[in-house]
Amino acid sequence: MDDPREDCLYSMGQVLSLALLMFACRISSLRKLDLVSDDALFRDNWCVFSRAQTDTVICSRQMTNVLAATDPEQIAALRPRLVKGLIRQKQLPDAFLLGHLMVVSDGTGIRASSKFHCSQCLTQKHQDGSMTYMHNVLETKVITWNGLALSIMTEPQLNPEDGKYDKQDCESKAFKRMLPRLKEEFPREWLAHLLDSGYCNGPLFKAIEAVNQKFICCFKEGSIPTLYAEALTLRDLNPLNRITQTLTLEGHRVTRVYTWANGLEYQGLTLDFVMCQETVEDKTTTFAYLTNFTVDRENVITIADGGRKRWTIENEGFNVQKTGYELEHFCDCSSFEVMFALYLLLQLAHAFMQLLARSNLIDPVTDLTFLALLLLEALRNHTLPEELFAPDLPRFQIRFAKAPT
Repeated sequence: MDDPREDCLYSMGQVLSLALLMFACRISSLRKLDLVSDDALFRDNWCVFSRAQTDTVICSRQMTNVLAATDPEQIAALRPRLVKGLIRQKQLPDAFLLGHLMVVSDGTGIRASSKFHCSQCLTQKHQDGSMTYMHNVLETKVITWNGLALSIMTEPQLNPEDGKYDKQDCESKAFKRMLPRLKEEFPREWLAHLLDSGYCNGPLFKAIEAVNQKFICCFKEGSIPTLYAEALTLRDLNPLNRITQTLTLEGHRVTRVYTWANGLEYQGLTLDFVMCQETVEDKTTTFAYLTNFTVDRENVITIADGGRKRWTIENEGFNVQKTGYELEHFCDCSSFEVMFALYLLLQLAHAFMQLLARSNLIDPVTDLTFLALLLLEALRNHTLPEELFAPDLPRFQIRFAKAPT
């Protein structure tokens, strides 16, 4: 990465690795980071980890000053490089659905305040006349069947700086901007977007088809009522399009009935419809999807399961980051550049911790919070062997741990 400084005591590797360790160890504030980095052993381990030796640790204010001057696109580019490397090494076979890389996009707020922040803030006016100023992003992650959620792209939602616009920026606009960027970043991969019902509309479906990608979208009756009724009618006209599956999950008997319909016409698109009715102890829940995959008896279960899998981004993504990594606290910055850089580094740290938890380097760990505590205590109490990070060290492999039998 380019260093924006002309003369510096601390290398860019030291600056970025300190921020990554801060998030990986779940140090809850910049002030607490300064307290932790005062520890001599932590300083020595940080120097080994970043491959640069100094007598002191950069303070949090200096770190954020460097981040303010750093091109965020260079930080953002590290995430798809990580994922493409894992794919190239055939380490993510669980990230594919019918040969397509599963990607999930969802909007999240990273800052909200009653005080004006900048001219590009999104605004929300309340009934009492008060105003909330917000910074939101559209986050896109690669997910896997076994629960990984690895960030690959972030599209900020920003109003024009000159204040001239008819409608504010929003999630759907950000999604349309993100699609060609995603195509450019992964030109050789077939992608499948797993979407929630908020994306269920013709313009977004057409935008996905324009870049030759697939989607599976949650379909609620109120999303497109006439199309929903037509889908049910067409499904009922094909009674053979039905599969019943019975299994036991967590000690409960579960029955799933999969039905589908092909060839729905909507705004010049040809879509297929899938419904899964799941019964657990006499309680039935219905899941319905629209897709541009061609659905048949061989793939209907995979498509329905993929549609439900999109909730990984909520469970393993935003919920964990907001509660465990203090996302909104760190993004409460006066500088948008610092806020965005910290957000991107948090995504990298979260990816590294997920991979570490599943690697053969340690005993299996299911709780990332516990792993963060272990990592912090290790950095404060155990000396890292310098030869482990020597530039001329022969390359070695880190593998995913085998699943318990």
